[in-house]
Amino acid sequence: MKTNFNFTKGEWIGAMALAFLTLSSYLIYYLYDGREKPRYDFSAFEAEIVAFEEEQACLADSVAAARTQGRTYERPHYTWGDTNPRNGKYERKPMYEIVRLDLNRCDTDAIKTVPQFGSKRAAKLVEYRDKLGGFYSFEQLKEVYVLQSIDTALLRKHFFIRPDDVRKININAATYKELIQHPYFDAYLTKTILAYRGKNGQIKNLQELQQITHAYPELIERLQHYVVF
Repeated sequence: MKTNFNFTKGEWIGAMALAFLTLSSYLIYYLYDGREKPRYDFSAFEAEIVAFEEEQACLADSVAAARTQGRTYERPHYTWGDTNPRNGKYERKPMYEIVRLDLNRCDTDAIKTVPQFGSKRAAKLVEYRDKLGGFYSFEQLKEVYVLQSIDTALLRKHFFIRPDDVRKININAATYKELIQHPYFDAYLTKTILAYRGKNGQIKNLQELQQITHAYPELIERLQHYVVF
């Protein structure tokens, strides 16, 4: 019996067997490696594991011993502005120390460093202070319109007053111009004082000044800080 390639049946079987043997030899060559596989040494890695476990065991023993002796570690609680601890406690201190200004001597540049004071308020404060001859009380700043909204507590925090620095007026020697320039002397009060001096001589004290001018008690209380007789 012939095939399409004019092979007999026996020839065809022989060809197939040869092809099978050839294919098998290639498969065996490429898929099977007869060389001996290298054996990896894990002894060094195993030694590292053992050393690590021993170290952890030592640390665990140390912690247990410390707890037994009451030497536990407590994390300190820090707050903003803390300084070096004293007796295990942390004290909070201000970030900076406030330097109080002499209200009767400071200039506008120094005043502008105080909260709520700008160029206008600083200028008005100095202007009114010069007219008065100095402040004897923080409440006097309320007499200036642009300063009325400033809290007295803030003024006390940033300023101090020396009442002795107030400039005095000699009520028996001052001229009309000197008296009228002061905020507490109006035209009527000034003319009354000058008229009395011209007719009766010197004024002796505040009581006499009040009787002459009929000034209300609050004004006399203010004037006592600025007049001498």
